[in-house]
Amino acid sequence: MNIQKIFWLTVVFLVGANRTLEAQNVLASWNDTTSKQAITSFVARVCTEGSSDFVPPSQRIAVFDNDGTLWAEQPMYFQAFFAMDRIRSLASSHPEWKEKQPYASILNGDSAWLSLADEKGLLELVMETHAGTTSEEFEQLVRQWIASAKHPKTGKLYTDMVYQPMLELLDYLHRNQFKTFIVSGGGIEFMRAWVESVYGIPPERVIGSSIKTQYEIRDGKPAIVRLPAIQFIDDKAGKPIGIQQHIGRRPILAVGNSDGDFEMLEWTTSGSGARLGILVHHDDADREFAYDRDSHVGKLSRGLDESPARGWSVVSMKRDWKQIHPNRESLAVGDNRKLTGDWLCEDIDHRGVLDRAESTLRFAEDGTVSGNTSVNLFGGKATVQGNKITFAELQTTRRAGTPALMDQETRYTQALMKVASYRIDENGLLFLLDASGKELLRFSRRTR
Repeated sequence: MNIQKIFWLTVVFLVGANRTLEAQNVLASWNDTTSKQAITSFVARVCTEGSSDFVPPSQRIAVFDNDGTLWAEQPMYFQAFFAMDRIRSLASSHPEWKEKQPYASILNGDSAWLSLADEKGLLELVMETHAGTTSEEFEQLVRQWIASAKHPKTGKLYTDMVYQPMLELLDYLHRNQFKTFIVSGGGIEFMRAWVESVYGIPPERVIGSSIKTQYEIRDGKPAIVRLPAIQFIDDKAGKPIGIQQHIGRRPILAVGNSDGDFEMLEWTTSGSGARLGILVHHDDADREFAYDRDSHVGKLSRGLDESPARGWSVVSMKRDWKQIHPNRESLAVGDNRKLTGDWLCEDIDHRGVLDRAESTLRFAEDGTVSGNTSVNLFGGKATVQGNKITFAELQTTRRAGTPALMDQETRYTQALMKVASYRIDENGLLFLLDASGKELLRFSRRTR
């Protein structure tokens, strides 16, 4: 029995067609409640040609808040912790900070000021600690910090405090040809340094608050230099403005968690056609934090009151989510995070690929993989340990294609079954190798 027959004998054929496979694989951490049903029903309606609610892929825009929606935000927005660490590292150059608040409190290890600081105070802190560097220097500072800094209460890396169900929702939308954007009150350059590796969202799809910059020549080279002045605050009514300025289309789906997201959901769901607004309700004190109306961070009051009348879905973390954060051992956490996202196959066994016949591979945070063989969709699991990788439990749809397409599909699936390790070169290309180290597949990072 040849390898192709062995492969197809292991396939589980999904009679419900493509979206059933996607929902099972990507929304695995969601309980089967009305919240999950609202999402899958909405996606099915807007993605089904012939449906009265059908939306072309070019108009499938989804916007997500970040703090409290995609990752945690208690006891303070994580960018504030970055600013505090910057104060400590810069203190020797600023002796005046020993007598000036909140700098003195931070340097003395007193974080009580966090519960008293208003938005203006935090913005001033961010301006003071984020200005003076070039855009490249600031990006490097953020990357270094995010790779090692840990949450003061949980002891976890901040990037380990992302929400597994939201990672799955992003993946589900990507697979249904949505363009996803982050629309956050956080600093745009702070987020752009790491969001692609964590969420699979490229930096050009980040909308956030910003400080002013100017063009300079430094050491004979052009540079964009950050200034200690606010350019734009992307919060509350600023969010629809930022969306219009950056995207130029009204989204059809918006996800937030606080009253700071109210106008974003209001703007999104007031458009014509099918729309969906989602609010994440932090009501799980055992697995995360419980807060809403009286919280100093992420206050949710008006949204809770008006959601029923507006038809917005309120997601209960306690009721609707099986899991809060990704498992430490899951794919793309720690050293393997660089695999997360979409890859386009450029070569199969040194024989190339057909033009306009894409074979793709997507790694999700939860250890699942998915993609297109060139004719059919598939999904399954990847086990990654160091640079070792194997694929298992592959499931696929079964559609017929032209002989050339079916040949590429066969070569692609056979190669996946032989994969034993991987490497990513200095140009960002992904190579999947067999047990002897021979190259089987070569991929480039796919941008949407």
